[in-house]
Amino acid sequence: MKKLNKLKALVALVSILIFTACDTVDFGDINTSPNSATVGSTALLLTGVERSVAGYTTQVIPNLYSQYISEGQYPESSQYDDDTFAFSYGPFIEIQRIIDLCTDPETSTNAAANGPVNNQIAAASLLRVFFFKHMAERWGMIPYTEALQGLENTYPKYDDQLTVYKSLIDEIDTALALITDGDIEGDYIFGGDMTKWSTFGNTMKMVMALTLSNADATTGQTAFNEAISGAISSNSENLVYPFLDDDLNDNAWQDRFETRVDYLLSDTFVNALIGTGTNLAPEDPRLEKMGEPALNTGVYTGAPYGAQNTALAEYSYITSDIIYNGSREMPIYTYAQVLFARSEAAALGWTSEDAASLYEQGISASMEQWGVNSTDADTYIAENPYTDANDMAYEKWVAGFLMGYDTWTDWRRQKSLGYERPLSPPAILQGNATGIPNRHGYSTQEPLTNAENYNEAVQLQGPDDLNTILALFK
Repeated sequence: MKKLNKLKALVALVSILIFTACDTVDFGDINTSPNSATVGSTALLLTGVERSVAGYTTQVIPNLYSQYISEGQYPESSQYDDDTFAFSYGPFIEIQRIIDLCTDPETSTNAAANGPVNNQIAAASLLRVFFFKHMAERWGMIPYTEALQGLENTYPKYDDQLTVYKSLIDEIDTALALITDGDIEGDYIFGGDMTKWSTFGNTMKMVMALTLSNADATTGQTAFNEAISGAISSNSENLVYPFLDDDLNDNAWQDRFETRVDYLLSDTFVNALIGTGTNLAPEDPRLEKMGEPALNTGVYTGAPYGAQNTALAEYSYITSDIIYNGSREMPIYTYAQVLFARSEAAALGWTSEDAASLYEQGISASMEQWGVNSTDADTYIAENPYTDANDMAYEKWVAGFLMGYDTWTDWRRQKSLGYERPLSPPAILQGNATGIPNRHGYSTQEPLTNAENYNEAVQLQGPDDLNTILALFK
């Protein structure tokens, strides 16, 4: 017992000596990992943000709305059962971190190791616009001026859709003005090439400007003409998301078809492209590049849109070069899209260009993009001359195959102008839809977590369902 007491006393004495000496002992870097970054890497942050772009190029829902595809045995999404969608602000936090690291005097020198800080800010800012653009087009009123303030403002107000949209165009201008010589690191979409970032910004501005054609034509026309010279000018400049074979960053269409066929070409799309031809030799040669003949029959057959389609082998599906190719790149913006936008702008009187000529160039660019030979393309163009904006709207719809969000936005805007590609809703409607959706509903959490601002937005904008027509499309 005495030995035990002595041992306890010794331990206590040693403990006192250790803890009283801590104020004078320097342990140096003993608790600092030499392999951990002490300052955030703007290059790694940019890479992380760009990963979020991938989903916008391979989304299912808007491609169902545009009726490019039908579903197999589970038709609920094509019947609009999905009526609420949550905001995703994750990429915005990383974007702001990039900007902060590039502007803070204490971190800007380290950030400059990844390229001119102004170029990094420009790239981050353009991606911020890209994400906010899609949010405004999907939901309408969204938190914008008070968003992303963390604990300083946990109940942000919802801003008017047009206010947000026009402010985003101003953000594009600010970002483009920052671009200077010098590549940036961490950019695997455009390889750090600021010329491509400039093209991206101007093309996005052109697309957004045209989206204002009914809601604010004056602002739209000015912005369109400012952007036109810097937008995509050939198929070689098409802006695409470069997927990899690696499962961590492969094409989502390939993942969806690994175990079963859930998505088929719709009868709406296939029948339109068969046209005056046959299901063996379609009038539009792009169908043979965009899809596959049905396995059982060897002919092009679209699956009834909005129906339960269980006889999968009887229907055509998306080209195998997309659904079985993990590294197949997917378009963000294309030359054909730009040419059709210019054709429409000319028809609206926004420019002095020739709408008919640009219409033909748009078809030709789309044919080239999909690998159709020039002879077949010329034959098709000759048989489908431009007569009015309805022709342009149809061809833009075809050229926008699988570019779901932008095509859905275009369809809603052209509908407000009276020359959209006619689409019929499915026979069975689920959720709260009364027709092809005009918007997405807010998450069910919004009225619970931000009730006052949510209720104000609904009062100003209209019912929180799929049917309310947004300010951009009235």
